[in-house]
Amino acid sequence: MRRPRSVSSRRTRTTARVLAVCLVAGLTSAATSVGAHAETHVRCDTASLNEAIAAANAAGGGTITLASRCVYNFTTPFSGEDATPAITVRLNFVGNGAVLRRDPSSTARFRLLDVGVGGTATLSRVTVENGNVTGDGGGILVQSGGTLNAKSVTVRNNTAGGDGGGIDDQGTLRLTDSRIRDNTAGGFGGGLAIQPRETTTAGGTATVEGSTLYGNTADSFAGGGLFNDGGTVTVSNSSVTGNRVNAGDGAGLWNDSQMTVNDSTIADNVARDHGGGATNADGGRLTFNGSTVRNNSAGVQAGGIYNVNSGSILVLNVSRVTRNKAGGAPGGVFNGAGSTVVNKQSVIRENTPTNCSPSPVPGCAN
Repeated sequence: MRRPRSVSSRRTRTTARVLAVCLVAGLTSAATSVGAHAETHVRCDTASLNEAIAAANAAGGGTITLASRCVYNFTTPFSGEDATPAITVRLNFVGNGAVLRRDPSSTARFRLLDVGVGGTATLSRVTVENGNVTGDGGGILVQSGGTLNAKSVTVRNNTAGGDGGGIDDQGTLRLTDSRIRDNTAGGFGGGLAIQPRETTTAGGTATVEGSTLYGNTADSFAGGGLFNDGGTVTVSNSSVTGNRVNAGDGAGLWNDSQMTVNDSTIADNVARDHGGGATNADGGRLTFNGSTVRNNSAGVQAGGIYNVNSGSILVLNVSRVTRNKAGGAPGGVFNGAGSTVVNKQSVIRENTPTNCSPSPVPGCAN
């Protein structure tokens, strides 16, 4: 007599089929979800890179892996003054040593990257070079509401007719183990400008860690290396060296808001007028912690630091201001009427023609 199937056996097979269907459905759903933010490998071609950025914007984010050591050589802008689509989502670039470059023979003027409102761009191991714009941000523009996280990035040989020869930051910038070098601004901030948009009063924020700002030039007024207008800036374990201002103040640093410099070196910068190493003005607060300001020069006063205008506060905390020179006294630290210097165990010496005199600076002997 045939033995009937057990109910438990039928249930087991039915359950297995249901689980299999659910598993396939789940995998399909997961693949769709991952695909929306998938990693895209881009061949060594500018059109392919622009397509990948546009697709990531449409998908709501993603990761773009650049071809190893490729030079993405742009000859024309994608739109306006941008070589690539403005980034409006969370987008990660794996650089692999690639270069984003405006072709040296191009007559068009454009920057390489634009981080738009709501965008967060993360860059690693990328070089951005030879951008040239009539406005701000010769290499990279970070708009208000945008964020740029850059690690092991080089921004070099870019030019802005306005501000921020290398990078113009109106949003949030985190710069780590990077190099901003040999950039030029017709206005402020040869290497890096942190400033507000014209429609707002608040400036951007920037954190610079383990990085170098070298050989940058501001042609007009302020901030050869770094210019901070209304923003909040922290510079740590970094060097600001060999920068110039051709017609104004603050060859290394210029600040009118909040800037803190930790364990860093400001050296060999040249200002035509004041503040070869740094200028703190218009009610700003500039703090040096464990830092060195040395071998800077200014044509008029304060080869080291120029602290000027009512309400401006300069804090020197266990720092050194040495061997700076200026065309007129003082060569070290100038403290203007209504401004304040707080000296906490810092050294101001060997500056030419004087360390601080005739301006009053506590703890400074001439």
